[in-house]
Amino acid sequence: MSIEKLKTLWQKYFGTSSPKPLETKKPTRVKRKTRRDRLNGLISEIGKEMFDVRVQVEWGRCPYCESIAQMMSTRLGYFRCSNCREITKQYINGRIAYLPVDDQSALGDEPKA
Repeated sequence: MSIEKLKTLWQKYFGTSSPKPLETKKPTRVKRKTRRDRLNGLISEIGKEMFDVRVQVEWGRCPYCESIAQMMSTRLGYFRCSNCREITKQYINGRIAYLPVDDQSALGDEPKA
């Protein structure tokens, strides 16, 4: 076979007038998860699978013990300090702050009389 026949076969097969090498894309890097992300994912999976509760873990400053600790949440907006076990309310306004909960009956944990 001559080169002209190969060229015409190439053009019929690929539908191009001149064969160009294919451009390869650079591989994209997979974003690695940090230890904190992996821990939060593990805790939320355990809470969802075992207890059927949405669990969220954040780091914050507890207003009761004044230390930076993990704050765990099982209900929306309310967090429990991992050091002193006090319940706080999350307040977001430009920055995240945890406020003491004055009225425990607002949580709905006490039995109704």
